[in-house]
Amino acid sequence: MKYEIIINSKQLYLGIEILRMLFAFIILFFHCRSRKIYSASFMAYLIEVVDVGVALFFIISFYFSYNSFSSKKINKIKERLKRLIIPYVIWPIIIYFQRASFKIINIKKKLKFLIYQILIGNGIYCIFWFNFNLIFVLLFFTIIIFITRKFMTFLILFGLIIILISSSNAYLQFWNQFKFDVKFSVGKIDNTYKLGLIGFFLSSKKIIENKINKKFLIFFIFIIVLLIINKISIIKLFPKYVFSILLIFIFTSISFEKLEIKTYTLIKQISSYTGGIYYIHPYINSLLKKLC
Repeated sequence: MKYEIIINSKQLYLGIEILRMLFAFIILFFHCRSRKIYSASFMAYLIEVVDVGVALFFIISFYFSYNSFSSKKINKIKERLKRLIIPYVIWPIIIYFQRASFKIINIKKKLKFLIYQILIGNGIYCIFWFNFNLIFVLLFFTIIIFITRKFMTFLILFGLIIILISSSNAYLQFWNQFKFDVKFSVGKIDNTYKLGLIGFFLSSKKIIENKINKKFLIFFIFIIVLLIINKISIIKLFPKYVFSILLIFIFTSISFEKLEIKTYTLIKQISSYTGGIYYIHPYINSLLKKLC
């Protein structure tokens, strides 16, 4: 019985684990690359791939948060938020005092940037814009879930409003008046909301757990939608969302029945550390460059 449970779990989620590993490596490479080696065209292409990866990570994160939040299980909600907030607060503080000890920054004059870091996820260590957006949107979703039973309907309607507002020139001009630190972090909340809504919606339909025989039909439908949407400038960001969803469909449709349990366990262990790698890889890379 235990073996069957492991096999079922492997069949459901191993594709997701492989996707996480793949894009974690791509994002790590993007942040740690040497800018002198690669051409501008390659870098432009790499940025597009990284954008897809970031969208994918948001969708997956919200997908697997849905059950805990929608069921209103306080302990699980606290545990999920704790896993996000602890590194969000602790790592910037460690980096701040490390830089101060090496006199890279003036500890008194730059204290305000540490405060900005805690408030918006950017100031001295911009990598945590991701956690800031994730925490902010999850908290908003939590409030809506606890105040109305028809929370998904509300979230979808609010999402449509966000799409209309964020597609306007006035919205873009609004964010242009802010400094880069604010715009880079807080200015992405609308995009994160859309990705969170996609993750919640797919999870509410159990798109991974329910083995849908028509997945490949859905795949081709999404391809057609992708081609159509790509011609519409008002929702020009949608292809990245759609492509991320396509990747989820593809990787969860792959059969891993012949994969040994040891191999599955190894992949699971590696993928479980992608968060930690993401949190500290720019910091480690900068230290290595100074030492070398």
